[in-house]
Amino acid sequence: MFSFDHQITRTLHDEHLATISVLERLEGVFRKYGPKKTPDRDNDDITALLGDIINLVECDVKNHFTFEEGKLFPLLSAMGDMPISQILTGEHNVILPLGNLLSEMAKTARADGFSDAAWTAFRQSGVELIERMISHIQKEEMALLPMLEDIVEEDEDAELMMAYSEMR
Repeated sequence: MFSFDHQITRTLHDEHLATISVLERLEGVFRKYGPKKTPDRDNDDITALLGDIINLVECDVKNHFTFEEGKLFPLLSAMGDMPISQILTGEHNVILPLGNLLSEMAKTARADGFSDAAWTAFRQSGVELIERMISHIQKEEMALLPMLEDIVEEDEDAELMMAYSEMR
């Protein structure tokens, strides 16, 4: 595993781990219930997970993507490294709408429970989000964060951390 020395790369790495944790819990629920068994409305574990999904998308994913596109990708561009930024931005453009959809379905399920059709749709969207997000995080962990470790100076790290803290 790569060791991150800068605050900003450690923070983004920690967020990746937190995101993976929520996605693993979601995947566990999908395995437990499968496509044909709809969770009960009064299941506290499901209710908590739905809240975590809403929070993940509304707070973490949106801010994380906005920060990368607004602050980090321009740094890479200035260094002449555009391909990874373009790839990740393209993925953001797919993942965020999918995350927003899953978040809206989670809000509805928290209020009304899951119908069989709603569970099927939620499960399908959730499986796709898990696959896309895990792949995206892997790219960031293997390419973006190590690049940032190489190009970000100490004073820049502090400025980036402050800017990111203000967004959250």
